[in-house]
Amino acid sequence: MSNQALLEKLNQTSELLSVKLAELVKLASMVKDDDNVEYEQAMVTNGLMMVNNQTLQLIRGVQDLILLTRSIREKWLLTQIPEQQQDQEVDHEELTRLLESCVNEIITNE
Repeated sequence: MSNQALLEKLNQTSELLSVKLAELVKLASMVKDDDNVEYEQAMVTNGLMMVNNQTLQLIRGVQDLILLTRSIREKWLLTQIPEQQQDQEVDHEELTRLLESCVNEIITNE
């Protein structure tokens, strides 16, 4: 995912979370009418369904944000890892010299 796509996804998800949270607050502040019991029961049932729906959408939005932050972290980490050069030539003489010096140090220390 490119940087632009990650930013767009972040903006969309944060906007969705804001809208759903505002709708939840709006549902919580609904005025109830005590005159009609059937109307009140219908409103409560409808309100509960709407609250459950908004809550599920909020949870999905937060899950999207978690995935998005994971993608950003992975992308950042992958850009921090230096590329390995595959064209490196091995100097066998240098390796032999280093090996001999290590063996000599080990033998002299014992």
